[in-house]
Amino acid sequence: MMLFNRDRDRPWKFGLTTILFLILAFYVKAQNAYVAFLDSSIVDVIQKNQPGWKTLMYQGITTLMEPKLIIVWTFILAFLLWGFKFKIPALWCLATLAGGDVLAAVVKNVVQRARPTAHLAADNGYSFPSGHVFGTFLLIAMIWLILVPMIATPWRAWLVRIILIVWLILLMISRVYLNAHYPTDTIGAVLLAYLWVQAAQGLYIRLAPVMKRWPLLTHSEI
Repeated sequence: MMLFNRDRDRPWKFGLTTILFLILAFYVKAQNAYVAFLDSSIVDVIQKNQPGWKTLMYQGITTLMEPKLIIVWTFILAFLLWGFKFKIPALWCLATLAGGDVLAAVVKNVVQRARPTAHLAADNGYSFPSGHVFGTFLLIAMIWLILVPMIATPWRAWLVRIILIVWLILLMISRVYLNAHYPTDTIGAVLLAYLWVQAAQGLYIRLAPVMKRWPLLTHSEI
């Protein structure tokens, strides 16, 4: 039995998410007034109160999920999966992150959205989509799809899912709170990451049985 089952709805999920992302990216690149109004309205709510403890919390969250650290966390996950004979899933995790990073970089350079005016010097590069949120979504998807189904107790599995969702939401808020991104940058990152995960799952279903015939991967779980 494979980790990922064939999903008849995957083409619809991929197609709809792609359309939504392209619409958002188009309006962001066009500097649409409605997008600007949406961003400013959300920013006003998120940045309304800025006590010291909240700033420290969001700084900690965003530091833990830096793109460079996402690579480290993914390699650790892949190392553990490989050690427990999930070699093909381990390679899938690494390939999904690598391919996703290339995709996100291409989108950034196509849209070329400038960062918020008050952003920190450390947050350089283009703003759309958020690299922190994109990478974190991919890492969470790997945990959600591979590790969570291994949890035998249903309530514990759901608890982990809730923690993962809350963590992603907190990260999205932190990027806006710290003036690193506009809210639509984080929304765009989630849409782009979701459609990429759908594509990566489809590729896994097609390629995993072929890879299992390779000598190094013969005894791998798929």
